[in-house]
Amino acid sequence: MRRLLMRGAAVLALALALSALTLTSLSSEELIQAEPHPDGVTAETPHNVVLTFDRGLALLRDAHHVEVLDEAGHRVDSGEATVSTYSTRTLIVPLEGHAEGELEVRYSVLFSTAGGGLDQVRGSYTFTVNPTIAGLEAPSAAASETKSSQGLVLWTVAILIGVAFVGALLYFLRLATGNARSSLEPQNRTPFND
Repeated sequence: MRRLLMRGAAVLALALALSALTLTSLSSEELIQAEPHPDGVTAETPHNVVLTFDRGLALLRDAHHVEVLDEAGHRVDSGEATVSTYSTRTLIVPLEGHAEGELEVRYSVLFSTAGGGLDQVRGSYTFTVNPTIAGLEAPSAAASETKSSQGLVLWTVAILIGVAFVGALLYFLRLATGNARSSLEPQNRTPFND
């Protein structure tokens, strides 16, 4: 009887483990991050749409298809979706021109499976380009970069002036105290004591 219960528990544990693996493999083909964010609002048309998935994409030419459509249904993307050289989980889609309003991103991507096959995943999301919010956004990165480089130059100049001031002060103190000789010279040495 005890042996039968142990076998039943082992079979139940195995069934739970297999179902957990199946659920994990089914849910591992999803978009985990997108830039611009789904349902997000930007002040201007981004230069790229970046899609990141939770596992590596198939590294095959023309395996991935992404369309970015404006409200009229016209494509605003370049038609080239490339896997990032930084991460095989990331797909980069350059955008062309200027678009306003709601934009729809439609994607169809391929993932390599452990058995050497391919899985296809399709999906879509929308984001909005609204130029009227441009004044409400934070200062641009270029402006903050200019400020930070100016600050770096000012701090460098201030440090150099401080070092020069301390050096000059030490020099004049040595002159004022009559100790103008180097501390590395031997004391009480005359040319006749050799």
